[in-house]
Amino acid sequence: MTSTADRASTERFPWLVILVLASAGFLALAVELSPAGLLTRMAPDLNVSVATAGSLTALYALGNAVLTLPLTALVVRFSRRVALAGTLLVFVAGNAAVFLASDLVPALVGRFISGGAHGLLMSLAPAVAIGVAGLKHERLALSIVIGANTVGIALGAPLASVVGTALGWRVTFFAAAVLALVCALLLAVKIPPLRAERTRQMGLLRTIRQPGVLRIGAGWMLMMLAYMAVITYLDPYLADLGAPPLLTSLSLFVFGTGGVVGVWLGGQIAARSRLAALIAMPLLMAASLLLMSLGIRSIPVVLVLLFGWGVGFSGLVMVWQQALLLVGFRSPEQSMGIGVVLSQAGMAAGSALGGLVLSHAGVAATPLVGAIVTVAGLALLIGIRPVLTAAETERAAEAYESTPETSTETV
Repeated sequence: MTSTADRASTERFPWLVILVLASAGFLALAVELSPAGLLTRMAPDLNVSVATAGSLTALYALGNAVLTLPLTALVVRFSRRVALAGTLLVFVAGNAAVFLASDLVPALVGRFISGGAHGLLMSLAPAVAIGVAGLKHERLALSIVIGANTVGIALGAPLASVVGTALGWRVTFFAAAVLALVCALLLAVKIPPLRAERTRQMGLLRTIRQPGVLRIGAGWMLMMLAYMAVITYLDPYLADLGAPPLLTSLSLFVFGTGGVVGVWLGGQIAARSRLAALIAMPLLMAASLLLMSLGIRSIPVVLVLLFGWGVGFSGLVMVWQQALLLVGFRSPEQSMGIGVVLSQAGMAAGSALGGLVLSHAGVAATPLVGAIVTVAGLALLIGIRPVLTAAETERAAEAYESTPETSTETV
């Protein structure tokens, strides 16, 4: 069931496709976070208050959480080339709706649609990256695609804010629509016809029942919960240390830079042992967060700790996704969809938990809670080694059965 294109993809690295996938992920994250820096400009044009305009971010997250799994179940009926290009075209439509909106309602609809497309992109992109690059180049492909998400968190929103401030907020969403359209066209042309999956119609319940899928998805959720409990309140945390307001942007940049390093480091460790990476990265996160909770008031030291947290966080994001794609290899898109929804739930819960901690224990306690949740997530790794080993063996066996000598069926 392997096409000629699939076999060729394992011989040379498909740089163009992987870089376009990475660019699409960067763009989606930049758009997701862009209203944060543009609300005061968007609100008057949409005839609402700044507080009401904040719902633009909430609707994006809601679309992501509500639409990801049903859309994933729908698009796996089609080839990955069609599914991914179609996803980006929906993203184009959502951003175009925001660009054209004269009041809040159409803008909210556009954000909801864009959020759903973003969630679907997160489900499809890693599986497509592996399908195009082949198992031989799996780690490099995932490092680039996931690393772009990290850069999107660190630089995407500030860049969108700069563009919107200089040229008008509508330009931000117009540019996002145009760039997403370019990505869609490139992927439609350059993604080879990927092999048909015998089990790609696997239902949601069967996907969840695959050994390790729910456990690893839950680990991803706890990691995002710990992340959001701290990062949401980073600005007041730094203010409590006496840091100037502009330091928040610098801190996010430092965190993102650490994330780029973490993607590389996590990949290096995972190449030797996935389990070692799944243990080492959260320990680095927890250690950095624990030290941040001790009341250290030296800004340079805090920046170093933020860098270390970024290394551990982004390295773990990549390794969790690698592990999820491994144990869910029979239905990679559905498995990633489950992970995306759980991670979104973790983000929502993390923001709420951080707010409670802030109200009752003070902002300095948020890193401590993040460290505790991160360490608690390690409990999910108990007994995971045989699950990972069995999945690796079974995936390798299926790959062998799908070699040209055994089958030549193509999509």
